[in-house]
Amino acid sequence: MESIGELKKIKLFLAISAVATLLLGFLNHFIYEWSGGNGVAGLLFATNESIWEHIKLALLPMLIIFTVGGFFLGRKVNNYASAAFFGMLVMIFFIISAFLCYTFFARRAILPIDITIFTVAIALGYATAYTMFFKRHIKWLNILSCVGIVALYAAFFTLTYHAPKFFLFEEMFVTYTPKY
Repeated sequence: MESIGELKKIKLFLAISAVATLLLGFLNHFIYEWSGGNGVAGLLFATNESIWEHIKLALLPMLIIFTVGGFFLGRKVNNYASAAFFGMLVMIFFIISAFLCYTFFARRAILPIDITIFTVAIALGYATAYTMFFKRHIKWLNILSCVGIVALYAAFFTLTYHAPKFFLFEEMFVTYTPKY
């Protein structure tokens, strides 16, 4: 880190990135439906109301932002790839655990709580990235993190259309009301 000015730029980048991820995530919720169920759109955007698919709402914006940000910050901070990967993992695990914990007790999904979980997950993901920027540079961890990001996206692409019978892939608390 060279100066306080550089530190402010990094903080500003992450704050803007978190807000952009949040806004793009809300928009991403509708893109698959707007596409008319396009298969390619389904790889990138949520196709149903499962926990797994809702993780995509933040995952794609984070990937795009970290990819673009790498051109600006990649050499100014340590562990850029690891910061991105671990930020994504923290976000994923928080969404899963927080949603499952509260719905266990509430027995239903509550939209304001879901939005709060989504927002906090994004904030935690970017906070994790921020802390990773200042750890000692570990080359092998950055290489492994790049592999991890590719594996993460391969899993999301594959499991979108070949989901196993597992609770993360089931639509949660969706109520169907027949139209008469």
